[in-house]
Amino acid sequence: MSEYREVPTTEALDLIPTGLFIVTAAHDGQDNWQFVQRGLGITAGPPTIVLVVLSPNNRTTELLDASGQFGLMICSLEQGRRVRAVSRLSGHTVQDKFGEADFVRVPATRIGAPLIAGAFATMECEVRAKYPAGDRTMYVGEVLTMQQNQDTEPTIHYTKKIFRFLQDEAVG
Repeated sequence: MSEYREVPTTEALDLIPTGLFIVTAAHDGQDNWQFVQRGLGITAGPPTIVLVVLSPNNRTTELLDASGQFGLMICSLEQGRRVRAVSRLSGHTVQDKFGEADFVRVPATRIGAPLIAGAFATMECEVRAKYPAGDRTMYVGEVLTMQQNQDTEPTIHYTKKIFRFLQDEAVG
């Protein structure tokens, strides 16, 4: 029988497996992206509602607040690798964060922010509410449209590492 061990509560977010997502936002001719590991489907709808959690100090957050819209990508494995390679870049100091990550912008159909080619899925969202949450801000978004790329698979983020998601057969 395995035993539990007490761990600091600061490790909670590392121990909760989550999807790996990229949020994009644009306003007044500027765009940016940031990866997030706190994305959550809330209701299947209609309306379909998602939740993302962002740092209020991030350039993407500033653009999202100004526009009221965001793109949400469910990362493919290749995108996960690129995110890792450039994770320390800041939209406040880099002119073209998309170019630095070698991300290809794809025009959205319902929002001003670009989407990113090669994602497992893309969603175009409109902010419906936002709430303070410690040192982060939670954004509740309505999904206006969504596309899935069946040639890729989603990734998960667990213990500060990125993994392929659909490796094993389902147990239920």
